[in-house]
Amino acid sequence: MNFHTIAQKAIEQYDLPIKSLRFLKEENNRFYLAQTKTKKYVLKIYEDLHSTINNTFSEHYMIKTILEKTDLKTPRIVLNKQGETITRVACKTKRGYKRTALFEYLDGESIQDKKDADTFHTIGQLMAKMHIATKGLVFPEHVNPKRWDKVFYRESEVPVYHLSKYEKYVSKEMVEILDELIRRIDIVFKNLYDERAPRLIHGDLNPWHIKSFQDQYILYDFEEALLGYPVMDIAVFLYYYRAREDVDFYQVKTSFMAGYRSVNQIPFIDEKLFEMVLIAKRIQLFNHVLTVQKDPSEYIKLSFPKIQEYYVSYK
Repeated sequence: MNFHTIAQKAIEQYDLPIKSLRFLKEENNRFYLAQTKTKKYVLKIYEDLHSTINNTFSEHYMIKTILEKTDLKTPRIVLNKQGETITRVACKTKRGYKRTALFEYLDGESIQDKKDADTFHTIGQLMAKMHIATKGLVFPEHVNPKRWDKVFYRESEVPVYHLSKYEKYVSKEMVEILDELIRRIDIVFKNLYDERAPRLIHGDLNPWHIKSFQDQYILYDFEEALLGYPVMDIAVFLYYYRAREDVDFYQVKTSFMAGYRSVNQIPFIDEKLFEMVLIAKRIQLFNHVLTVQKDPSEYIKLSFPKIQEYYVSYK
């Protein structure tokens, strides 16, 4: 499949005088940089393995909501000649087309190396603004967000640690622990949706999806947008600081929550649920690493003891 050709055909469906188009990067999806004489854009070619068109509708609806209801900054989606956010390019795939979308380009530096309390306080404020904006949304008919109502909630996710080819890395005891934890967490997560009204959340607001430019912060990558709860977004962000030795996690969490509460007055965070979301995230990554690392033994050596420790404490 010639992705550059797909990118070119997608760009032709916009009323923009594009002068250049070049490959930018490949992560879960492919990205191309398109430029006019005065402006830059990023074309996103979606990978069907990682998302569905329903996920893209949710992603785009959340971006629209954030831009309309807050002062937060995130790349704006450019409408094509038909006035739509999704541009389909015919090609030889199972579905017969590739999904694409064009975003205005916003530059910035990742916050992953920032360690000061002011940064975490500000990020807490940004997340709170986002959660206020999405509370009580009434979705149009075409928007049906997924839910984090079980550990493996994505359509493409399966517990690959069961496969025999990973037996040399994942023991029978480890499989039993993972299965039992997932069973328990799935019950709790499912019950959440029966007991509380969910809202649209980012779903993956990690330090790589937040960039700073001068005195502003930019939020990126809403592809995991889902119906969930603020504690889920909070836990996912803080997850990436829990194991870092170069930061004081207590200070990070305290500064972040102070910023969050300065905008959105929540009385408390359910610490038990917070820890459960953290371990659900760790199980997801444990499962994912098996599929992407040639030798995941070092990662397993570092990660599984934390899963086991939680399992023992939970019992």
